[in-house]
Amino acid sequence: MKKCFMKNCFLLLAVTLLLVAALTGCTQEGVNGEGPQVTGEITLVDHKGREVIIDGELERVISLSPSNTEIMFALGLGSKVVGVTDYCNYPPEAAGKEKVGGFSDPSIEVILTLEPDLVLAGSLHEEAVARLEERDIPVLVMEPKSVEQVYETIRTVAAAARAEEAAETLVSEIKQQVGSVQEKLDTLAEGDKIPVYYELWYDPPMSIGNRSFIHEVVTLAGGKNIFADLDDNYPTVSPEAVAQKNPLVILYPDDHGTAIMIREQYDLRPGWSKVSALQEERIYGVDSDLFNRPGPRVGLAIQTAADLFYPELFGN
Repeated sequence: MKKCFMKNCFLLLAVTLLLVAALTGCTQEGVNGEGPQVTGEITLVDHKGREVIIDGELERVISLSPSNTEIMFALGLGSKVVGVTDYCNYPPEAAGKEKVGGFSDPSIEVILTLEPDLVLAGSLHEEAVARLEERDIPVLVMEPKSVEQVYETIRTVAAAARAEEAAETLVSEIKQQVGSVQEKLDTLAEGDKIPVYYELWYDPPMSIGNRSFIHEVVTLAGGKNIFADLDDNYPTVSPEAVAQKNPLVILYPDDHGTAIMIREQYDLRPGWSKVSALQEERIYGVDSDLFNRPGPRVGLAIQTAADLFYPELFGN
């Protein structure tokens, strides 16, 4: 009886130890007991359809695009960012990170000296991606083209850092912002939505087609993009075409100049004296970074646009 009892105890102890080993196989205690440290590999798929293996816990991340930089900080992972581009200016803490070059021409040499365990890239970085892959540095190419892909990017970046809970919290917050706008816009009939012209560039005039991220921002804010019929990202348009479509609101990036300077340019364009937006003084400079970047501030961009389109509806 005693031998049987002892045998069962040893068996129970062995099973318990096996369970403990299994449960701790994916994490281990950090140095000096500083919380669990992630180990093991995970495989993620980026926007190029590439399978990228992340091995262990991320400690040193480099971001080559402003939107991915914003996502890292919004997820509470800013401390893991060791390098950014010259254009990564938000949040303010990002400006203090080591610079690895411009958006389209990052320095591979500088990147290598920072010894990253992950690089977040965009679609323009094909050469950089190839060179980094040759050195076995994991690279996720994440460049969302829609709000849904922003959510997808947040979740993928978070998964790389094992921060899935933070991702769901952030996605939920953005969806709440967007949903709040949509709830008020539901009271508008389709015929009451205002025509909007977004001028991305002024010489020659460049706008937004139906494949651009900004088009979706304008649409979700209740605007009707006057060039939504163009199956393009950023088509060049003529002043005459804009005048013919007669937008009620004109948006332009505020880094193109002062409102007075922009208005003076618009007054000289053929046929624009009769454009409703000029007649009703509804020409607005908007934060280009806020509107152009498919990142965690997309809800704010949509809210900002809706405030400008329908001040009576949104109490502004």
